[in-house]
Amino acid sequence: MFESIKRKLDDQNKDNDPKNMSLDFKLMFAYHIALMILFGLRPISNPLHQVYLAITLILALILVSFFNKLKSNWSWPGLSISSIPSITFNLVFTYLFLAFASYAMTTGGNFADVSLVNLESLLIESWAVILQAASNPVFTPWYLAGIGIAFMNSMVSLKLATLKKSEFEAQCSNS
Repeated sequence: MFESIKRKLDDQNKDNDPKNMSLDFKLMFAYHIALMILFGLRPISNPLHQVYLAITLILALILVSFFNKLKSNWSWPGLSISSIPSITFNLVFTYLFLAFASYAMTTGGNFADVSLVNLESLLIESWAVILQAASNPVFTPWYLAGIGIAFMNSMVSLKLATLKKSEFEAQCSNS
């Protein structure tokens, strides 16, 4: 019984070799390593400057990815019908995750009353709580990492980035 489960897992994970990571996925790791350094060593203590660094880093990594795509004759495969629900779920889940984390960090877990009646005021209040928590220079890199994950997931949903090298190569005209 366990052998069949092990064989199934091995079959599912055979493509999950680090050698099969796409450049986009490697660039996301580079972004997160930079933010871990920012989080752990705090070489920049101003939250706004941390945001500027993250934006600069994301733009530089997008350029690297873009030039790699040009060099490889990459062509966009287009959207599928599942892309819209996927990106919507990604953005909603990321917002909820950041909101709940913010409430836990700033209010000691005293969450606002959740109901559809006060949804607009809940969104306004939760956005303010997110900004309050994210403006703490200790937590800003953590929020920027979460936003980076949401950005990468969105790009994958829009098929502008891939996680596996084999997926990327399949989208290139010289493969």
